[in-house]
Amino acid sequence: MKIPSFNRIAHIGIEVLDIYTMELFYRKIGFVPIYRYVSRNTSGLRTVMLEKELCILELLKRHDNSITTKRDIFHISFKSNNIKSDFDRLKELKVDNLKPIRETGDGFLEFSFTDPEGNLIEVSQRKNKPPSYSIEAVIFDLDGTLIDSEENYYEADRRLLKEYGIDFTLEMKKEYIGSGNLEMMRKIKRLYKINDTVETLLRKKNSYYIEIARKNTRVYPEMLKFLKLLKKSNYPLAVASGSSPEILEELLTITGLKEYFSAIVSAEDVQRGKPAPDIFLESARSLNIPPENCVVIEDSQYGVEAAKRAFMYCIAIPYIIDKPLPDSFIMSDLLFENGTKSFKALQALHWIKQF
Repeated sequence: MKIPSFNRIAHIGIEVLDIYTMELFYRKIGFVPIYRYVSRNTSGLRTVMLEKELCILELLKRHDNSITTKRDIFHISFKSNNIKSDFDRLKELKVDNLKPIRETGDGFLEFSFTDPEGNLIEVSQRKNKPPSYSIEAVIFDLDGTLIDSEENYYEADRRLLKEYGIDFTLEMKKEYIGSGNLEMMRKIKRLYKINDTVETLLRKKNSYYIEIARKNTRVYPEMLKFLKLLKKSNYPLAVASGSSPEILEELLTITGLKEYFSAIVSAEDVQRGKPAPDIFLESARSLNIPPENCVVIEDSQYGVEAAKRAFMYCIAIPYIIDKPLPDSFIMSDLLFENGTKSFKALQALHWIKQF
């Protein structure tokens, strides 16, 4: 009896509910990404392929989280050197649930079947190179990334909370760096049981901040150089900030940065702030560029997480460089671990242009 020729496991596949959290877990134990894939054939399907020495792992996330039973979670994929021959042999063996050979969007010829207990088995042969996505647009965080504003925000928070008898320290501020102002005020109101509305707190904070920012806001010189290089290279640019829309408008105007951006998005324009991906997805939509073709420039752990949840590339330049850095920075595609003092505009541009 002829038997199929495949004799090596190509990868193990796991269907997941939260692909960001699962990828972070496997990267923390030594796996590195081979490629990411946004399916053109199955709406909402996203895949991350990871490797560690000879181990290859595929994480799959469906848009509707359609994992119904334990058997749906895992599959084994065997590597074939002759997909047509292996298919014919399995057809002769009358294996269960044999599906026809198909070409996948990430470059494989593949078919599947089930074993006697219903476990899903794939057989695959690479036909084309793994997918890669060109970078066609750049999305910037503002505070702590483009401009040195975190100290201004701290002073505004300190003055605001002093009104309510709260001594707000720099150490306390670290928890909120990277989250939007609206979300921060919600947390502050709950934590300190403040009677005023969130809207009142936000209005007061913005008033303090504008007063301070008009006198004391500077653009990081290397970031300004980076913006000019990107503009010269004709990349569409967006800014996506946790600041309120009026603050965002004021800051971009007084710093002279507004002219660089085709889209300006505030966290208050979307339903959820960072680390949810909403603000970056809205920025990509405004630029009319698919998310997988965007790179985000971020300084905070929440921003990096939001970028990767949006399935975008991410260049991370931590504002707080205390070691060890938060785990989410592992997920960045290019990391300047010593923050703005280690950031090089030409290095970042050359990295972007390789895609």
